[in-house]
Amino acid sequence: MSEFIQIDKVIKANLAQFKKPGALSVRPGYKIRNGWITKQPSIVVTVQKKTANISPQDAVPSNVGGYATDVREATTIQKLRFTAPERHAALVAMARPEYLQPEFPLERDAQTGAYLQKAAAPGAVAAHTTKPRVPYKPAKAPLTPVDDTMSITCHASPDAGWMELSGFLKDIKNQLTVGMYDCTSAHVLDALLAGLKGKRRLSLVLDHPAPNPSRDQTDEQTQAALAKALKNREQFAWAAEANDPKVSQAIFPNAYHIKVAVKDSESFWLSSGNWNNSNQPDIDPFAPGADKAKIDAEAAKRDRDWHVIVEHEGLAKTFEAYLLNDRSEAAKLQAKAPTAAMAAMHPLLEALAESPEAEIRGKAVARKYFEPKTITNQKMKMQPLLTPDTGAGNYAQNILKLIQAAEKTLDIQTQYMHPPKAGMDKDFQALIAAVQDRVDHKVQVRVILSEYEATGGWLEKLQESGLDTSVVRIQNGVHNKGFVVDSKVVALGSQNWSGDGVLRNRDASLIIWHEDAAQYFDQIFSYDWDTFAKQKLSAEVSTGSAPAPRDVAAD
Repeated sequence: MSEFIQIDKVIKANLAQFKKPGALSVRPGYKIRNGWITKQPSIVVTVQKKTANISPQDAVPSNVGGYATDVREATTIQKLRFTAPERHAALVAMARPEYLQPEFPLERDAQTGAYLQKAAAPGAVAAHTTKPRVPYKPAKAPLTPVDDTMSITCHASPDAGWMELSGFLKDIKNQLTVGMYDCTSAHVLDALLAGLKGKRRLSLVLDHPAPNPSRDQTDEQTQAALAKALKNREQFAWAAEANDPKVSQAIFPNAYHIKVAVKDSESFWLSSGNWNNSNQPDIDPFAPGADKAKIDAEAAKRDRDWHVIVEHEGLAKTFEAYLLNDRSEAAKLQAKAPTAAMAAMHPLLEALAESPEAEIRGKAVARKYFEPKTITNQKMKMQPLLTPDTGAGNYAQNILKLIQAAEKTLDIQTQYMHPPKAGMDKDFQALIAAVQDRVDHKVQVRVILSEYEATGGWLEKLQESGLDTSVVRIQNGVHNKGFVVDSKVVALGSQNWSGDGVLRNRDASLIIWHEDAAQYFDQIFSYDWDTFAKQKLSAEVSTGSAPAPRDVAAD
């Protein structure tokens, strides 16, 4: 952006104006007013801590070179860049994607005036994340659309996610086939063990992400419990992704992010939500005599997710073929023993696990809960989508067509939109451009993003990418990745809107052409839009601070 280059020249000519006690960085950006981003170019200064009644000589001027300044308290992750650069580099390499902060090429050190440079990650982390890559080989099953009679159950979390999932896991006849990013909930593990008693078998591919703050146990402990109980009735592999310490080579760059379970090759559960407490809270707001206040308090701490259970043998077998193929391919890449680099990295991973961005959740309020909707034996069309697959089931091309088809309304609720750098990931850039195109064509567009979009400057990046942020609202606790078009078509699944999520990691979604299904999820979206989603950042975020992780001490 040419004006940003001009602002950078102003910054360079006035470096002494920004060299204040506690000032960390200075860069071109956009002014935040009344808690929301504007289109006014400004000079953004991040500081260690914002304080009231600062002395005039220590304050950043309100205007420099004709540009307004915007002083923001740095996020904890941003602060680490200055206080512990190696730890910062490790966190960037290993943290859950939602915790990452954007990079600004014209950002300077406020004390030296030099452009910020990336620090090298510690050797153990670098060795871990640069594993040899293995080409992705898809299963031999077509990802073509299916137009047939089938039954589905639409539901959402925190409302009825666990109610439906626990029921799905109860009546396994022969085998459960699962691909899962995170399985760290005790009640999910208990239900799995109960559902797999007798001679029932489990096929499982499980990732090994940085631990979720809500965990009851680690993914390793989950797998140890399953292995002990099932013995040779389980076929298991750690996911073949570069951040997983249990594999020596990688197929996917940084996440096996899928959330799909196939039961007896006849039906399947597909979701945006993991098998953890954040996404599958153990509540039942519809039970007679339910303690509404207690349930509201629990729901306020948990995530919004959309799920569907589909009873259709053909689609079930398609997803199962890919999950079994994922396990077969990953089984060839399991690490026989931790390498020296992995062993050296372990304490660092443990420290990082204790320092994710803390969850910002709303206050416990009396809220409406949506009962599941079962649609039985009706004709409908479905399109399975898998990343990184190409062809008929390619996520980017199908979601692009879905967005472009919106004539009246387009509702999107997704955890975040992390635009790629200019010129990169063009298929992902096309999706953001398609949303703006619908805005330009007077389609009613509503976009709900989570609190993670409001930290560190992601809204500025989104605005830079061309999206009109006036159609965006922020809702705490959004983990969903859902779309509703014209109240006729719904898409749901696990693809986050980042380059890796849309194009490269293992993820799964489903497009459903059925008005009852679309309208079920759209009523939940509208409730969230009206009740929880705000076009105003929290008091902390509006001054530039992130939802802060617990401090990580420098080495």
